[in-house]
Amino acid sequence: MFWIFIVLFGSSLFALSNIFDTYFTNRLFKDTPTLIFYSSVFNLIFVPLIFFFQTPSLPTWSELPFFLLLGLTDIGYRYPYYKALQNDDTSIVVSLFSLGKIFVPLLAFLIVDERLQLTQYFGFLIIVLCSALLTWNGGKTLRFNRSFLYMSLASLILSLEVVIFKYIFASASWSTGLTWSLVFSFLFSLPLLSSSRLRRNIIDQVHRFKTNSHFFFLEELATFGGFALYTYVLTFIPVTLMEGVASFQPFFVLLYALLFTTLFPHAFKEKITARDIIKKGLLFIVMVLGVFLSVQ
Repeated sequence: MFWIFIVLFGSSLFALSNIFDTYFTNRLFKDTPTLIFYSSVFNLIFVPLIFFFQTPSLPTWSELPFFLLLGLTDIGYRYPYYKALQNDDTSIVVSLFSLGKIFVPLLAFLIVDERLQLTQYFGFLIIVLCSALLTWNGGKTLRFNRSFLYMSLASLILSLEVVIFKYIFASASWSTGLTWSLVFSFLFSLPLLSSSRLRRNIIDQVHRFKTNSHFFFLEELATFGGFALYTYVLTFIPVTLMEGVASFQPFFVLLYALLFTTLFPHAFKEKITARDIIKKGLLFIVMVLGVFLSVQ
């Protein structure tokens, strides 16, 4: 059961990176593609660390299409994720990653007619209802806001990424899967330079990027650490088990907000009044229950 602590530690690292992402997208880079480019550039810095643990190999021709998809998914989920961070509290956005637990079994049902258990449908209902309550702005009608829609798309893309990783690890080592997913993620960010407008924005923000490079380093280090731990665990446990335990990530975000918001008020986008904390905490707990029901 040691893998549970690995996943929880990975979740705590990802939660830390979520805090930095909020700071980047709300305070530094209003142009989301520019942020995507600079964050993908930093991905390559940590590739040499993988060689200290295990030497990766070249992908085979049969594996290459899947690594291309991994690169696309890593770039693709960032845009709706960053846009969601501009619209809602960090812990709420992170909790909406739970929507991804719905897509894999639902796609299996639609494509291969895989029947689900009644408890799984109940778990889906819990997740959707909690998501609606978390993103509800207090109007007369209960409806989803833009962050819900953005995170639905981001979660769908990440669900595809997790399934591809699990497939890849049937033939490739952990280091090979992690290394080439990062490399192709960077390569798929390069076409952003083909747009004159985006290229101009990226060049104009070079000084700001350099000034805040230490924050980028810390953010990508936390992301790399969480990513490495998650992918490592995927080599020997089912996807559903990891996804269930990983759903505790918003609790870490809320904990960081409570601990550090007075020291770094500009780094957080989080409502931490007693009422907000109780509401979020209760809904997070119920959502985790929904996750465990849905991934049975």
